[in-house]
Amino acid sequence: MSSPRIAVLVNSPPSNQDFWNLIQIAWTECFKAVAPTATVHFYDPVIEQKFPDATNYDLIALSGGKADASSSESWVLGVEYVRTVVRDAPKTKILGSSAYYQGVWWCCRTCTHGSYSKYPQRAPELHDREAAKAAPDFIHHAVNHECFVSEANKVLTFQAHPGISNVLAKKMLLEEDPVYNGNASAAALEQEVQKLDHPTDGLKLLN
Repeated sequence: MSSPRIAVLVNSPPSNQDFWNLIQIAWTECFKAVAPTATVHFYDPVIEQKFPDATNYDLIALSGGKADASSSESWVLGVEYVRTVVRDAPKTKILGSSAYYQGVWWCCRTCTHGSYSKYPQRAPELHDREAAKAAPDFIHHAVNHECFVSEANKVLTFQAHPGISNVLAKKMLLEEDPVYNGNASAAALEQEVQKLDHPTDGLKLLN
């Protein structure tokens, strides 16, 4: 079997180079743990608005990050790219996590707020928004809308961040960012940080 080729779209402006580098390291380590010979490339859909030719990859991973997947910015509307991949690259699979999980479902206007339900297995989860129901041709793959898989077994989405470490998740939670965590109280943030002191199952979820 040939080495898998993976493209990761990083949902965070590359102007924050430190954060961008940490995201790349986290996803590379994660995929290498699952598939040691994998080739992993990264793309910036936020500023450069670069989207890979999906036919050149076995997997397109849509990372979590700090850009608002519910906004009307042009790069967010580029989620149309997902539909293009499904239509034009039938052999390429798609993995969506975090904000891209929300973004795909936002197109269907099925999002809700305020739910913090969890997987039977654990992964860092940093949001107060999730999909309220499955989109057409998708089925629930975990409790409480936390994960969906397409009936064609081509698209898998997680509300959580299976591709990042607890250390990076803590950094995302605690970094001063009014857009990302400005609505959370210090006590609420501390409670979420304490949860990340326990092991999570990101690699199990990706396996």
